[in-house]
Amino acid sequence: MNLPDFSGRLVFVATALASALYLSTAQSAVAQNANLAKCTGLWFSTSEDFFSQGPRLPGGPVVSDGDLLSYEIGSGTTLCARNEELLNVFNISRYDHGLDALEKIEINKEVVFAAFSTEIDSVNGAAQFTAGDLLFSNGVVVPNNALLARFDLPRTLNLGLDAVHIEGAPNEKRELLAKLDGTDVDQLRENPGILIEILEGTNTDILFSTEGTPPEVQKPRFLDGDLLSARNGTIVRSNNDLLPNLPSGLPDKGVDYGLDAYTPAIDSIEQVPIEIFSTEIQARKNTISDGDALTVGPGIYLRNRDLINSLEPLDTDMGLDALAAGIRVDTCNSFITAISHVDVNARINPATGLFDGDRPFGRDIRVQGEVPGPECDVYRTHEFQVRVSIDGAPEQPVQHPASLNWMTLEAPCAGLATPYTSDPNGWFALTAYQRVVNCPNDESLAVWRSSADVPGDVATVDMRIVLRPIGGGPEVSSSTVRIRVDNKRPENVVMSLYKAGETDPFDNQCKIDGEGNPVEIDIRGTFSDDHFRVYSLSWSADGNIGGAVPQTMTRTYNSRPALSDTGTVVTPPETDALLERFDLTAAFAAHPQGGVLIECGYSIRMVVFDRARLGGMDWDENIFSIDDGGNRTPYTQSFCLVP
Repeated sequence: MNLPDFSGRLVFVATALASALYLSTAQSAVAQNANLAKCTGLWFSTSEDFFSQGPRLPGGPVVSDGDLLSYEIGSGTTLCARNEELLNVFNISRYDHGLDALEKIEINKEVVFAAFSTEIDSVNGAAQFTAGDLLFSNGVVVPNNALLARFDLPRTLNLGLDAVHIEGAPNEKRELLAKLDGTDVDQLRENPGILIEILEGTNTDILFSTEGTPPEVQKPRFLDGDLLSARNGTIVRSNNDLLPNLPSGLPDKGVDYGLDAYTPAIDSIEQVPIEIFSTEIQARKNTISDGDALTVGPGIYLRNRDLINSLEPLDTDMGLDALAAGIRVDTCNSFITAISHVDVNARINPATGLFDGDRPFGRDIRVQGEVPGPECDVYRTHEFQVRVSIDGAPEQPVQHPASLNWMTLEAPCAGLATPYTSDPNGWFALTAYQRVVNCPNDESLAVWRSSADVPGDVATVDMRIVLRPIGGGPEVSSSTVRIRVDNKRPENVVMSLYKAGETDPFDNQCKIDGEGNPVEIDIRGTFSDDHFRVYSLSWSADGNIGGAVPQTMTRTYNSRPALSDTGTVVTPPETDALLERFDLTAAFAAHPQGGVLIECGYSIRMVVFDRARLGGMDWDENIFSIDDGGNRTPYTQSFCLVP
């Protein structure tokens, strides 16, 4: 998909942005009418109002579909905030607007914000907010068209907002809130690209689902059952990713179950990362309700009756419109949370190992997660190892030999550098990892040099963390994370030049005969790659104009029938695919230094890219970087011209 260009359209005022960045979150919290820090457990809202026969509730016995509820295992459900408390900052007190999407943002134990959406537009007018806007409990509004900015939809199209989850570390979310608090909602409506700049600048993302599916209905870009990325304009988790055992997804599988609520969480019993969500419709002959909290599969995490039972409603299912995890993580367990900056729960398909729907990993692969820290009994007595299994082969440890010279800095990250190495078998002492945690430029459990084990190839890799007493003993393992690795460059990259509309290439590819006519060239070629993303074509001419005359064109895999997500689609009797028709005469004449065609010095360069996220580790500086450009293969054709 061609992403819109937001450059030159931002209207930030530097001084306002600077003041917003350092805005006190404690002062912002004063604007909230509800003390959300007291609400622990799993946040949720129902789809329907109901009468509670249970404990006495502030404001009366009716629970609204706009009220914020909280569930804790063993304690049941409490009323955290009435809808009017959430909306008081918007000068709304009498009218219940419903509660549709929901996210918990914990800055610290005393300052907690809610991000949410409503079922209806503001009674003060849609100019304040609509049912598709993302609201924050300190009064910030992010309009629907800003969330959808990357999806190339009409600016006036409002698709609603059903589920939301904000990715980022606590300090990054704090910075996000500060920047949004300093940005006017009308600014965002008129220049939705501002949100992209804010998300990229704070290293955060807003994942969300919509109420409606965008046109065209026969070939939708996404479904209202898909989880989307506002920052990247991609499908993070498709409806079929979440419900692989149901006929989910259109048009292939036949049913869009919707995505009413979504949140990553930690299973309170097994202490492993999970995803919890709800659908808009029932499934499996009503064995799965639209009020149940589900896990991927689907499995049942909590029945709706479990969520609301302690409030003693007169029926057993009130629907489930919102979810936000408040489950505490036991930091004495081990689990992988991110691979090369990609959240394991929200973005990696557990079956394929691809992230954001169709993207693999490559080169240096950073493994982040949790292992026991100083507060745990095993901290000084145990060691851990990160293991990988390539295409089902026996596991092998990720090793950091001293020759890598991976240097970390002692806390507080200033002073003497110290090595971060494993023993010869890939074991790291838990105390050694603590030095990395205390240095904010990298918190890697390990970095796997996949290009050494999967050189120039594609593989499915399973990864896990193993913990044991130092020197040997009983092993305890984390759950396994699957990833797809692609270190193969695009192959069969060939390009030929044809006279426009002709079926045979120029006889002499190094000397094009224009035969006295305007020179139009068909650029045809082939290439293949398991995860093809895009090719670019550029041309240049030098010589008597004293410099280059560049023109660049790019085409993604879904931009034309001749392309697929594995390269060019070639059908007999053709031997290659049309990549571009290039009017050399017109392009040359249009350039300020152009004019009459020159005879020599022309080059057409094609570069083919795949979709791999390539990691790079600077071991000496302890810094991990990302190249999202993918593996690439160039091909250049130079030629002279007989006009």
